[in-house]
Amino acid sequence: MKHQVHRKTVTDRIHKQRVQSVAGTMAIEGLTLSEASRRNIDRYASGQADFQQIMAELKAKYQRAE
Repeated sequence: MKHQVHRKTVTDRIHKQRVQSVAGTMAIEGLTLSEASRRNIDRYASGQADFQQIMAELKAKYQRAE
């Protein structure tokens, strides 16, 4: 059984504002928010994936690339 994370529900508008805020903060540092990163943020925010799952997927992706 997959562990489901329970969070407060946020509106689509608030979610978009938060993602834009993350992108803006990254831009200040000279970084960009990739489409893959945006998808991971969306998956995390919607409860489709938790932090550990996303980190495991990223580690597996970049270990194969080496």
